[in-house]
Amino acid sequence: MHVLPGDADLTLSDSELIKRAQNGDQAAFAQIYHRYAQPLYRYIYFRLGDADLAEDLRAEVFLRVFESLDRYEDRGWPLSAWLYRIARDRTVDVIRRRRLRQTVPLESWSGACDGPDQEVVMRLDCEELRRHLGDLTDDQRQVIALRFLADLSIQEVARRLGRSEGAVKALQYRGLQSLARRLMSSV
Repeated sequence: MHVLPGDADLTLSDSELIKRAQNGDQAAFAQIYHRYAQPLYRYIYFRLGDADLAEDLRAEVFLRVFESLDRYEDRGWPLSAWLYRIARDRTVDVIRRRRLRQTVPLESWSGACDGPDQEVVMRLDCEELRRHLGDLTDDQRQVIALRFLADLSIQEVARRLGRSEGAVKALQYRGLQSLARRLMSSV
């Protein structure tokens, strides 16, 4: 019987899914993908601000997972920690390459003389937020990305980052306070 990803057992733990995927169970790997694809996309998009690039990097993350599945050893860390580490590393690589090669996309110039419209205003707001997020510490940025873009609870963020809930709350609080100050001072 062929099992579709949507029909997979949603009660299986990540460890069980990994073991099954390592044994060639395609439905288990598909379930891992369906469980983490959207949160990983949001995490990557939040850091890069480019939807197409975020989709490409998400695909690369899962390709790397698939290619190294046979070497994966469960050491007590959640599967999501491995996935987010790969996503973070790939995202950092892209950011470094961007810094070396600054370009201005042609779309940025289209409509620049047409006067402000809703899309331009939204892009400016997002760009300003992204710029201020770059001023936060890496830990604060990760917590904010996981909390608000990946839509994870404090407990899930703590587990994924290997930190206490109190530390995550403190990082979130300090990060949001810093963002608020920076956004208010730019008004």
